[in-house]
Amino acid sequence: MQKKIITILSSLLCICIVVIAYLLIINMPMMEDTGAEIERKWLINIDDVPYDLSKAASLKIVQTYLNFSPEIRVRNINDGERYILTVKSDMSVDGLTRDEKEYYINEEEYNHLLTKQEGNAIIKTRYQIFEKGIIIEIDKFENELEGLAYMEIEFDDEEKARAFETPDWVIKDVTSDIRYKNGHLARFGIPE
Repeated sequence: MQKKIITILSSLLCICIVVIAYLLIINMPMMEDTGAEIERKWLINIDDVPYDLSKAASLKIVQTYLNFSPEIRVRNINDGERYILTVKSDMSVDGLTRDEKEYYINEEEYNHLLTKQEGNAIIKTRYQIFEKGIIIEIDKFENELEGLAYMEIEFDDEEKARAFETPDWVIKDVTSDIRYKNGHLARFGIPE
């Protein structure tokens, strides 16, 4: 009987430790050093997208810039579901690669950082489609950027990024066009 009680108490203790560790982890500000972000971007017409976006995973993103060089921004994902502080720097000449660090912050930190805003906030819905081992992200912009839409794909390395064939339904590849970077859009709006 005593052995059974000890086994039950040991099991309960293990469960408590796991629950406490989980609660600490989800409430802890976390940092992800994503290293190099290797990403290609295409200008698209949202009506030409060959995917059913109503079936895609989607995120509502409010993206606010605090600084443009280095690029420092905060994101409010799905109306407070998550808040992220991102620092991007050292963009390659062709716009394909940048260093990126992401910090998960709380609502109070997010609201404090908003007081440092530069430029206009960008509001967009991001649709995510998984196809042939890659995640395709379709961004549809709102407000001042209404009518603008992108397709973005992040790659593991530059070789895979360069080898990816541009789909025939996109308008053009704008990876190297600084005017289509979100920080530029926040300052100057849609390129003419």
